[in-house]
Amino acid sequence: MLFTKFTSLVRVAAFCGACLVHSGALFAQAPAGPLPPSQPLPPPKPAPPPKKRPEVPARTTLAGFWKLNTEQSDDLQRKLEEARQTRAGSGGGPGGMPGGGGPGGNGRIGIGLPGQYPGSGGGGNGPWGGPGSGGGSGGDVSETTERMKELIRPEYSQLIDLGSAEVDSTNEHGDKVTFFTDGRKIQKSKNEPAQEVSAHWNGPQLVTEEKTPQGRRMSRTFELSSDGKQFYETWHIENGRSGSIIVIRYVYDAAMQD
Repeated sequence: MLFTKFTSLVRVAAFCGACLVHSGALFAQAPAGPLPPSQPLPPPKPAPPPKKRPEVPARTTLAGFWKLNTEQSDDLQRKLEEARQTRAGSGGGPGGMPGGGGPGGNGRIGIGLPGQYPGSGGGGNGPWGGPGSGGGSGGDVSETTERMKELIRPEYSQLIDLGSAEVDSTNEHGDKVTFFTDGRKIQKSKNEPAQEVSAHWNGPQLVTEEKTPQGRRMSRTFELSSDGKQFYETWHIENGRSGSIIVIRYVYDAAMQD
């Protein structure tokens, strides 16, 4: 019986020794300490600078592609309101179009900018409506008001071509107006997208000869800026019986055609 106990103790000791040897082997295989830190990654390359659009060279004539500069251009609605107040102060009534008389007028119908020029609302509440306008009924006044606004609104862009006896201006919708400078008699166009206007050269300025929808005198002047990077389209419109002139100027920048 003692031999049996002794044998059991030997077996337990042998087993424990084997466990200690195995554990030592495991500890021997473990790393001695923390791994050395890895090398830091290089910083990312900076993003390339945005490509600059090619600068439009200065121009010596009106020919070329131009875009409306809304910040430097006059606000049409404000100008018309100032003209209405001037007319009212002169005793011409609280409103009225800049002119009276029969129908007429020519020139391209401008598109203006979306939301920039709200409608007049018609009748006596519009910037040109009201009694004393000489325009007939309220509906007629409202219709004439809208025609006038459409007539003198600026184009968003103009592509101008110069010819020997004419100047062609085409807007972004393909609507074209031709300014004839040879004194020919202009026939009223039945096709609104293609209009004809009498004009003449006053030195470097192109000056048109037009009429308002109510027959008053009206003209516009196209003039290149001194640096050749802009041109100015300036309207001069008779303001009815007040004797004043409405002056509205739109500024266009030389641009690359998309």
